[in-house]
Amino acid sequence: MKAELLQGFYLGNVLIEPLTREVTGPRNSTQVSPKAAEVLLQLAAAPGKMQSREFLLEKVWGEGRGSPEALSKVVRELRRALDDPAQSPRFIQTLPGRGYRLILEPRPSAAAGEAVVPGGSGAAQLGFFQSLQQRGVFEAAIAYLVLGWLIIQVADVVFEQLLFPQWVGTFVTVLVIAGFPIVLGLSWLLEFRDGRARLDKGPDARHPRQRFSRTYLSVVSALAISALLVFLYDQTIGLPEPDDSPSVAGPDAEGLPPVEANSIAVLKFFNIDGSDTAEVFASGFAEGMINRLTRLPSLLVASRGDAWSLGESSSSEEVRRRLRVAYFVEGSVQLIDDRLRVTVTLVDSGTGFQLTTRTFDEPIEDFNKVQRDLINVTVANLRIALPPESGALLEALDEEADLDAYILYRKGREVFERPRTTESLGEDIRLYEQSLAFDPEYAAAHAGLCTAYVVLYTLSNESADIESAEAACAAALRSSPRLPVVHDALGDLYLRTGRLLAAEEAYERALEINAQDVQAMVGLAEVYRRTERLVRAELLLVDAIGKQPGNWRTINRYGGYLFSMGRYDEAAGAYRQVVLLAPDNFQARTNLGSAYLLAGEFEKGRRALEEALEIQPIERTYSNLGVAYYYLGDFARSVAMHRQAVKLTPGQSVNWLNLADALHFAGDDAASRDAFTTAGELAESTLTVDPADAEALVTLAWTRHRLGNSDEALDMIARALEIDPEDPYSYYFGALIQNETGDTDAALDALGQALEKGYPASFLVAEPYLGALRADPRFHEMVAASFQ
Repeated sequence: MKAELLQGFYLGNVLIEPLTREVTGPRNSTQVSPKAAEVLLQLAAAPGKMQSREFLLEKVWGEGRGSPEALSKVVRELRRALDDPAQSPRFIQTLPGRGYRLILEPRPSAAAGEAVVPGGSGAAQLGFFQSLQQRGVFEAAIAYLVLGWLIIQVADVVFEQLLFPQWVGTFVTVLVIAGFPIVLGLSWLLEFRDGRARLDKGPDARHPRQRFSRTYLSVVSALAISALLVFLYDQTIGLPEPDDSPSVAGPDAEGLPPVEANSIAVLKFFNIDGSDTAEVFASGFAEGMINRLTRLPSLLVASRGDAWSLGESSSSEEVRRRLRVAYFVEGSVQLIDDRLRVTVTLVDSGTGFQLTTRTFDEPIEDFNKVQRDLINVTVANLRIALPPESGALLEALDEEADLDAYILYRKGREVFERPRTTESLGEDIRLYEQSLAFDPEYAAAHAGLCTAYVVLYTLSNESADIESAEAACAAALRSSPRLPVVHDALGDLYLRTGRLLAAEEAYERALEINAQDVQAMVGLAEVYRRTERLVRAELLLVDAIGKQPGNWRTINRYGGYLFSMGRYDEAAGAYRQVVLLAPDNFQARTNLGSAYLLAGEFEKGRRALEEALEIQPIERTYSNLGVAYYYLGDFARSVAMHRQAVKLTPGQSVNWLNLADALHFAGDDAASRDAFTTAGELAESTLTVDPADAEALVTLAWTRHRLGNSDEALDMIARALEIDPEDPYSYYFGALIQNETGDTDAALDALGQALEKGYPASFLVAEPYLGALRADPRFHEMVAASFQ
């Protein structure tokens, strides 16, 4: 039976080919791993019968080898290939704690091929993939690929030894590639019967097909035809030749950060059960390990977001390429009654070899103990020479929590990592509050609540959110003043409300507790930037990147620093590096588009922003795309983009300001005036929370001017410059106001100051508000000098 199944069999309408490991269904075809194919073959050999885990492990992996986790991983792979959900299986039934059973009776593919109605058309009676198999298309394709690969390999070795010119190798390679679609067509159309080749007209019981001859005919004919076609192409158009001109590295050729020898990542643990409770522990264990490992002064740890962006079955090569780490930890979590089984594996990313695997089986209430054991095993196997006080530090920073409170806190953390909207943050806050209902002294939940309210304020602009954040941070500080996350949250709160000295003290306290706290380093760098300690800010950001080389968020923040300094080309380089690390990162593409805009490359910026919008539509992408269309002169599209931005975050005054400007040039003055009014009200609300917010002052000044109060507007510009004399936007908007009030000389002076402080000259050239001022010779001289 097994030998017959090796030639291929059907499960329902799915074709299984064990020899090639192909699983072909009605919608797609997938190649599974050798172990998966062998497990499926073992199940098919005894359909309807339960095959124990032990039996499958012994038959597939060998006696004493393999593990239940490896078997579970293979079964998941088969379910994906068969489109067979575990909750309602159609093919493989899981018998918990015992093994697996194949539900359907397999039909050998040979028998399926004979079940064609005599005299009918084979293609009409069979499905598409069945027809491909019946006509030998799969066999011919495999035979051609094997033969073609051998031809290319032989040519690569022999031609060089014989000193053949390079075009000969190119000719052979193109010949083999061009012949592949030809062999597929020939194997479909031709058959070989009675020593002759002829068109295939369907199955005929009186004249059985000669499968080998058909495959041989198709392969040889395809090579001959492709040789002729490639020869004609070479004579008429010409095959590609090597370009001997020196290459110029494009933007995507920037190198990735090096892999540091003492670096590690913790991937998200796999949830074997699939239950919500197990999922909480799976993410909790992984994040707990990340948090503790970052406290070790000699270790570089990949960030949670980067590590968890990889799939559960990511190869060691992919982990190394994406995260730039020398080691990584992967594991699994399973709930068995009232016990928790956790398996952790340490892997060398360079070789893919497992350095160690350990399994912990403890009562569910002891999850804190299991976490401590995991970190100890991981560190011991990394052979890191820790000072004696390090172990004590880890123990001192552990925060024991009520089990229900911990589960709700973990769910809140998961929600917080999603794209942040007022709705998601509201859910996040509810989960933290529910966690605190079980454990009112849980400092991490108080800190999470504080941070959630701070972020919510950036979207809602409601001062009540800041008051709630203040209360939550105060409670966190009372509960556990030694947790770095508490001081991180305090720093974020103080930074948002303009209390820069207090923010600096909070971040420094977090770094005293954990010198590897990248979040605190990034926050402190922002404090340094705002207080004009620019060299220290940049050095701190570079240091943070060095501690987590694969952390795209830190590189992204560094790009933001370069952006704020007017170094737009360098910022674009940083954002391109983020895109290299995380190609689907819509935030990085949005930032890249913004950098292109400020560098004057409006069309390139528009394309990058539209790519980001296709991945994930967010407010900032819509807003920046609206700016791109504004400077490209497409005001109708600019209005449409800005309307989407204010719809997503109606509490952002800058978005309303941009919408008002676009509406003005689109000809809708009434709607423009309403948008200016809303922008001014939101800016005033921001200033009640942070009176030193220079950006809010500038926004309010421009709205005052557009609504008819230019004198008050110029006073606000002066106050903004007192707060931040290096802000180019204050000079720029002051110039716009002075230009429209007739003070041309003052406007030109202010524009010169704006250019000196980093305002992009390309924006001035394209700004429709400047109108006739752009014709002034002094304007041209000033802009030309900035481009030099």
